[in-house]
Amino acid sequence: MDYGFWSIVPPVLTIILAIVTKEILVSLFIGVYLGCLLLVDWNPISSVFKFIEILAGTYGDDDAVVSGVITDPADAEIFIIIILLGGLVGLLVRSGGSQAFGELVSKKVKTQKGAQLITWVIGMCIFFDDYFNALTNGSVMRPVTDRFNVSREKISYIVDSTAAGICVISPISSYIAFVSGLIVAAYGVAGIEGNPYGEFLKTIPYNYYSWLALLMVFFMIILKIDFGLMAKAEKRARETGQVCEKTFSGGEADEDDFAAIEPAKGKVWILLVPVFMLIILTVLLMVYTGGGFSGASMVDILNNMDGTLSLTCAIAITVVFTMILLSVTRLSKMLETMQAFIIGAKSIMYVLLMLALAWAIGSICDEMGTAAYVVDAIGKSLSPAIIPLIIFLVACGLTFATGAEWGVWAIMMPLVVPLAVNTGVNPVIAMSAVLGGGLFGGHCSPLSDMIVLSSASCNIRPIDHVKTQVPYSVTCASCAAVGYIVSGFMDNWYIPMLVTFGAFFVAVFILKNLFGEKKQKLDNMPDPDAAV
Repeated sequence: MDYGFWSIVPPVLTIILAIVTKEILVSLFIGVYLGCLLLVDWNPISSVFKFIEILAGTYGDDDAVVSGVITDPADAEIFIIIILLGGLVGLLVRSGGSQAFGELVSKKVKTQKGAQLITWVIGMCIFFDDYFNALTNGSVMRPVTDRFNVSREKISYIVDSTAAGICVISPISSYIAFVSGLIVAAYGVAGIEGNPYGEFLKTIPYNYYSWLALLMVFFMIILKIDFGLMAKAEKRARETGQVCEKTFSGGEADEDDFAAIEPAKGKVWILLVPVFMLIILTVLLMVYTGGGFSGASMVDILNNMDGTLSLTCAIAITVVFTMILLSVTRLSKMLETMQAFIIGAKSIMYVLLMLALAWAIGSICDEMGTAAYVVDAIGKSLSPAIIPLIIFLVACGLTFATGAEWGVWAIMMPLVVPLAVNTGVNPVIAMSAVLGGGLFGGHCSPLSDMIVLSSASCNIRPIDHVKTQVPYSVTCASCAAVGYIVSGFMDNWYIPMLVTFGAFFVAVFILKNLFGEKKQKLDNMPDPDAAV
């Protein structure tokens, strides 16, 4: 069935409701249920069955099981990862390692700038998986940045922008197998050949948005560039000590999900050993699942590895190891250890519910053909010179509407590569525009899973994270769009990149002077410049 215009109504309505009400969970539920009503021709009873089917799955022909968003093996693995990571954070809090690390960093780092810069560096170093990056970096650094009165809005922006931003341009990450598979399919449709990993590497210098997203964070920290609502949030945190307006679950700013855990007197190493173990295990298991221990080449390893399964196993082993470590070092009795794990896992349940509904809205968009409708409506008559720009803008819009960057990549890749080949555009540029546009939508959409995870790890409401991050992401996207305009007229990356960077520096200078912190006033504080 062709749903046409109606295919964009559920995601658009969800986003509008999220912005207006600031209640993302309720907005997601309404959007998903509206989509279910549309899919069953407005039958209220059938819509309930459809809702359950999308979440839990159903039986197809010959009693074959059709997975739902929470029973699909890949999604279920992500659920397990998040639960185990939440539990691991609880264990690290119980060990006292997190507290010791915070005290150590506070002694070595004396400024807000230093605390933010360390967060950025950690994000850049965890380049192999965005979920692990966001959850670990935010959880470890949040207590540190709180001590320096860095707003939760700022820390969540740093975490979010570096997590996916570095992974999508890293030669080694959990993204590679998925993107390489899309390239194989897209090249097959277009009738061209190319090594998938090699073609992915070619997209890296053309992914202007990803580079700018990372660069924006760095310059924002070094040059103290804050504007818009982020500048207001920073001013609030510094002048009042209130690091956020509401926590992730809607509680008061000083509430802590781990307050029920009494930290032991552990040292910093009790935190670092499990973290480094997790990183090393993840990399080794990625190599193993890619056939590296059976003599496979590096290219084959990167094309075939299972990043999600590797991370799941690595976290499970690390959790068990940490429990044993706490027992052996006599920092925690086993009952107290298990309680800490359960508290940590419980703290993440709200995240799982939001993720399930976010995936459900993506599933509805897929079933209703939202992406195909938008691409068809926009791409009927395009000049080859503006194709890279149009592809980038469509990817931005689709991911913003659905929150599913991987889903948009999967839908758009087989469409844009043949389009690029038939119009004489370099397909690598077209693929880069899809990847960058998807990342932008993931940074701005209230429906994005990375928005949810980054907000959860920094304990701030997702809508507060979104509204403060959007101006920075839009700035980067606007400058990246300039780069794709230039790319439409020349088949190289260095000149468009130079133009993009030039536009970026000009834009940041203008925004800082027009909307910087000096222009912001706190609602609950008198204006010092006002006449008495």
